[in-house]
Amino acid sequence: MRIGVGILVAAMALTPLTDGFSKALSADQTAFFIVFSRYFVAGLIALAIAVVFRKPIEIPNHDRLGQVFRTGLMMGAMSALIYALSIVPLAKAVGGFLIAPVVASLISVLLYKEKMDGFRFAGAAFSFVGAYVILRPEGSFELGTLMALLGGVFLGAYLATTRRACACGDAFSTLVVQCILGSVMLAPLAFWNGIPDVSFQNVTYIVALGAVSAICHFLTVAAYNRADASVLAPFFYFNIVFAIPVGYFWFNEVPTPATLIGLAGITLGGVIAMLSTNAHVNPFTGIFAVPWQFVKNFTLKA
Repeated sequence: MRIGVGILVAAMALTPLTDGFSKALSADQTAFFIVFSRYFVAGLIALAIAVVFRKPIEIPNHDRLGQVFRTGLMMGAMSALIYALSIVPLAKAVGGFLIAPVVASLISVLLYKEKMDGFRFAGAAFSFVGAYVILRPEGSFELGTLMALLGGVFLGAYLATTRRACACGDAFSTLVVQCILGSVMLAPLAFWNGIPDVSFQNVTYIVALGAVSAICHFLTVAAYNRADASVLAPFFYFNIVFAIPVGYFWFNEVPTPATLIGLAGITLGGVIAMLSTNAHVNPFTGIFAVPWQFVKNFTLKA
């Protein structure tokens, strides 16, 4: 169990690097081209691994429209995030993106008739208050933060629909299919104005972006093979812990107090919403017992 947690933390530590490469590329390239490049390179790397290790790629014969729809949601989410990264600090963009788990929970309640319990309600309240604090630090809305939140909505929809979908092959095959399909879907937008000029430095960023993206996916899958989802879920918010130093050291970005308060609200809301699987905990006392509940579960299952 602890090995799984450690692997996921490693994945979350690497994830802000993909955001950093994307932000650096956004100075010269469009968000659509960056997302296309990310998934195209990651798909090529995954295909190369499949060839070297003779791993078959399983393409599902059913739910193909669902696969296209879910891939479209993911492409929309990443395009919105990368556009946000181009105009707002990295930590703020990533923080807005992290409303996704709460959005997924709300979609499950509204569309799939799952129960709205106290945890989901409290989690949604904390997350949306946090998002509002980030959105209006000076009394005006920022386009970049709005785009990050829009990306979080798309990602939340992706998570909700993926959870309801039937199993369509192993995780490795899903990675390959999603990367290749996603890059094909975005190609017309990525090359709308022709083939962009790409410097040698940008080429290295693109290769690194695709490689780190593939590594993060593999680490996440490995973590889920070694630990329960309920134990791993809170560690996804370590993403923002690592995003802050990446923004500071790479782009000289210092989060404002309002941003930090908003990020704390979003993170706390997400963790509280995840406690909804435990029906024996009072949601209001659970708010103050989040650290204890997590430590207890982690210790017992380690």
